[in-house]
Parts: sequence; structure tokens; C-alpha cells
Amino acid sequence: MKYMRYGGEYEIEDRAGLLRRAGRIGRHLLRPALWAFTITLVATVARLLGPVVVGRGIDDGIAAQDKNAITTAAVIYLVLLGVQYASQRVSQYAIARVGEQFLLRLRSRVFSHLTRLDMPFYDNAKTGVLVSRMTADIESITEFVNEGAVLALTNALTTIGVAVAMMVLDMQLALAVFVVIGMVVLISVLFQRTVSTAYARVRESIGRVLASLQEGLTGVRVVQAFTQEGPQSANFGRVNERYFEANMTAARAISWYFPAINFLRTAGIAVVLFIGGTRVISGDLSFGVLVAFLLYLNWFFEPIINLANVYNLFQASLAALAKLFELLDAKPKVVERPDPDRLPDAVAGELALEDVSFGYVEDLVLEDFSLVVPAGQRLAVVGETGAGKSTVAKLLMRFYDPQRGRVTIDGHDLRDLAFTSRARAIALIPQDGFLFDGSLRDNLRYARPGADDQAIWDVCRAMGIDGWVRSLPDGLDTEVRERGSRFSAGERQLVALGRAFLADPAVVVLDEATSNLDPETEVQVEGALRIVLAGRTAVVIAHRLRSAERADRVVMVDAGRVIADGTHDELVATSREYQALVEVWHRGVA
Repeated sequence: MKYMRYGGEYEIEDRAGLLRRAGRIGRHLLRPALWAFTITLVATVARLLGPVVVGRGIDDGIAAQDKNAITTAAVIYLVLLGVQYASQRVSQYAIARVGEQFLLRLRSRVFSHLTRLDMPFYDNAKTGVLVSRMTADIESITEFVNEGAVLALTNALTTIGVAVAMMVLDMQLALAVFVVIGMVVLISVLFQRTVSTAYARVRESIGRVLASLQEGLTGVRVVQAFTQEGPQSANFGRVNERYFEANMTAARAISWYFPAINFLRTAGIAVVLFIGGTRVISGDLSFGVLVAFLLYLNWFFEPIINLANVYNLFQASLAALAKLFELLDAKPKVVERPDPDRLPDAVAGELALEDVSFGYVEDLVLEDFSLVVPAGQRLAVVGETGAGKSTVAKLLMRFYDPQRGRVTIDGHDLRDLAFTSRARAIALIPQDGFLFDGSLRDNLRYARPGADDQAIWDVCRAMGIDGWVRSLPDGLDTEVRERGSRFSAGERQLVALGRAFLADPAVVVLDEATSNLDPETEVQVEGALRIVLAGRTAVVIAHRLRSAERADRVVMVDAGRVIADGTHDELVATSREYQALVEVWHRGVA
């Protein structure tokens, strides 16, 4: 026997409410769940009838020397075994299917909710924690679904069934056994509390061991460069020692629990043999009933031990559910109005930030910020790091809503527009040209899923990348792999530009789409960029001189305010702050 190292130290305040909520998610599984329960009940009853048949075979066949009774008992027993085998197979599959269907819906619901949460949520959330919710926490529930649910149901039914069968066979022997079983339950509860605390320490310690290991291996060059192998090993040794001590605490609990259970099991058999054997000799009890009772007795201990193990799996799955529901309860701050407006088909693309004040936490990044970008203008927003440039872009994409003021397109407040309407009018081209795992075709039409191949090829020809696409092994069917790892940075950026071009937005927001490219690739991307931006309003978050020089207009931002506004040449002539920034850019190029 072994003890499962599951369970959680996560505090669950309302278990009943948690289960009710899980039930609402899985209410479509009510009929399959009832079927799984029914077939499990059949398997349990078939198993529980076995000792009764054996007992009758002994009393009516062996004791009475009736071969027909022995044959009948043997045949019935074999039939029960067949029913038990068949129903148990169906039961395990049915329970697993119900659980996996529940997980299927839960995973989909959590992921769908995550994609709808806004940037303020992701500013405060750690990606590792979110991934853990979808992996480790889902895995905890999966463990219960695949192992615990079957064990819980079958062992609970077995325990109840054995108790009932014992009382039906002989109440006196049953009461004697229940005294021993009561001691088993008490010891199991005490053990469960002790070992849960111990394994909580184990989980905490192993996390520190892995962190120390990762740190030491990742920084091994620094360790060796400063000859700190000894101190680094000593630090790992201290963490490892605490992990060892935590495991030994759990081992000590296990070392007394299982021997105690085995002792009580043997004591229970001794009690039944003594009381039952005495009564058999006196003629008060048949030998067949005594044998059936002994068979049931062994089945009584194991399910109780299993239920103690399953309880930890159940605890872990409840904790995982609580964390996932906590995630599902997170509400976005940027929401769509109940009855949102929609932009007309023809969007000019005039942008405006009107007396906007905005801060991510408490301090304002933009304060009373006003800016108008006429339709068709290419605007470069420049400034030092932290000046508020990227914040302007995020507000234009409505990743955030301002605390005061408003952001508009063609006079329409972005807060009044439907998300789809805003997305159709304003496209984002990020700095890293992010691509999704899938085909090149899927990535190009990501913002316009209904686009056919002809429309895609028209965009590729207009941008001058059709030759490159045709040179790929599978053309538009070429797999880009995760994050577009099959392509270079420049190729990824070309795909991102093509994606924006195909969407045909009135406004394009760029976060310096060429800043991470080598000079040769930059020329190619700049050529495609000119085609994409032709006739469109463009807001470029510029980090380099060339982007500012190519813009129709340059706005310099500092401390959340516009401190210079004009063409590149005008600002070079009139703004000392811009002159200083240009000098910094020149030095960076040199």
C-alpha cells in the first residue's frame, strides 16, 4: 500500500458552493453521470454477492454433501464474476468520460475567459501563474477524474454494501467488526491530517529545491567565473536538507499508519474467528456465513484506506477548482457597452485624444493630454523611455480606458463602439511580429478569417512578397511553427504587415515595426510598410531617427504631455528637447 502525495494547503471557504458551481458547469453531464453511477452500482452488487454465493455453496453444498448445490453455486459465482468484469470495464470508462467531458468544458471556458480579459488584468497577473492554472491545477482535477472518482465511487459503494451485507448476515459479528472499523476510521483521520501538513511542507520544499537547482545551473558560468562552486553547493545543500526533513516527517507518519492498519485488520480477523468460530461450534452460526463474513471483512478495510487516499485527491481537485473559479471571477475593466455603436463602412480615420488623463496604478502617465491626428496622416510619437509613447498607442487600441477624457475615431468615443467595429477600423502591428502556430495562410487572414486565397495573393503581390511566399516549401500551407520560429524576424514582420493589409483598416498603430531588424531586412520591410500605410492614418511609436524623418508629423512626449509638435525639420530647428533626442539617436547609430 502507498499513500498518495496529493492535497493542497489552499484554503477553501465554501466547499458546498464550489461543488454547486462545478455542478452547474457539468449539468449537461447529468444523464451520463447517472448511467456511470448505475453501472458502477451493478458492478459493486455483483462483487458483493460473491461471498454470499460462496457461503451458500459451503452450507448447502459441502456441508450437506450436495454436488448439485456446489455446481449451482460455482456457476452463479462465475456468472457474477462475468457481470462484475463487464460492468466494471464500462463503469471505469463511463466515469472517466464524464470527468474528461467536464474538464473539456472547464478548460475551454477558462481559456475563452482569459482571451477576453483586458490588459489591466495581465499587468497584475503573472504568466507563470496563469499557465500553472491551465496545467498543474487542471492536472490535479484530471488526477481525481482518472483515479479518484472511480476509487471514490466504487469504494464508497463497497463500504456501504459490505456494512449492509454484514448486518444482514449476522448483526452480532457486524457490531464487533464495526468497533474495529471505528478505530481504523479514527486512525485514518488523524493520519490524514498529519500527512497533509507534511506533504504541504514537501511541496513547498521541492519548489525551493527546483528554484535553487535552476538558479545554480542557469548561472553556472558566473559560479565558475568567481569560483563559488563550494558556497553554491552549500546553499543547495541547505535547501535539499529541508526537503529531506519534510519527506522524513511524512515517512514517519506512514511508518506508523500502515502497520497500525495491518494490525487492526489482523485483530478484526481474530475477533471474527473467535466469536464466529465459537458460535459455529455451538451451532449458533453456519460455517458458510463465517467464511462469507471473513471475505467481507477484508473488503471492509481496503476501501476505507482507499477513501483516505481519495480524500487527498479530492482536496487537491477542490483547491484547483477554487483557483480556476477565482480566475473565472476576474472581471475586465475594459468592457463593451450593452448596445454598442458601429462605425460606418467608410471610415476616414481621424483620431483624437481629448483632455486624456491615464495611469496604470496611481501615478498618472498622461495628464490632460490632447492630440488630434487628421485622417491619412503618418504621425511619429517620440520621447524618452517612460514618457508615455506606448501608452498613447495602447489607448488608441483601447487596451485601456482613460480615467478622464476620451479617445475617438471620426468623433466616435472608443468606449461607445463595439469591439469588432473598433478592431475593423484600427489595426496593430507590434514590434515583434507575433505569429501563431499554424499555416502561413491562417496567420495572414487572422484578422479577416473569411478572406480567400485570391485576396491573400493580391495582398502579397501588392507588398512584393508573393515571390518569397511561392519559394516556401508549401506556399501558403507552410507551417510557421510556434511563435513563427520557422521564419526570421524580418519575415515575421512581413507576415504581420500582410495581416494588417488584408484586414484593410483605416488606422494602423505601429510600435516601431523595424527596430529589431538588420539594415538589409529593414529596407525590405520599409518598402512593404509604405504600401500598407498608403492612404491610411498611421501612428508610429518611434524609437529611431529614420521613423521620425519619414513621418508627416512628429509629436514629442515628455512626462505625459506634448512638448513639441511639428515636422521633423521644424522640430530640429525650434525644439531644444527634440534636438537633444536627435543627437542621442545619432550617437546610437554611430
